[in-house]
Amino acid sequence: MHSLPAVAAVVTLAPGCYASLTFAAAAVWSLPSDVAPTPGHVASIGRIQNFAENRAGVLGATTTGALVAASGGSYTAALALSGGLSIVGAAPYLLIVGRIDPLPIRSN
Repeated sequence: MHSLPAVAAVVTLAPGCYASLTFAAAAVWSLPSDVAPTPGHVASIGRIQNFAENRAGVLGATTTGALVAASGGSYTAALALSGGLSIVGAAPYLLIVGRIDPLPIRSN
């Protein structure tokens, strides 16, 4: 059985985590329109991003479950792996993509 404080913490923190996830997803989905070389490439970049995001969601849940089961119910290894992979996933935006500026507005 789970203790009442642990359940209350999950119920309190889960909506904030999900809101943060939604906010980050919206920011990431705006990138294809800023970085695509032509309007025709926006959908292609979005598809690649969406495929990777969905694959990570499936593998993340499966891996977390396997690690928790293997460790006898401890989330330590799963959280450490998730944190490390989050850094690895964010690093290309910092190191490769660099500064992202809005496209200049042309007046006709």
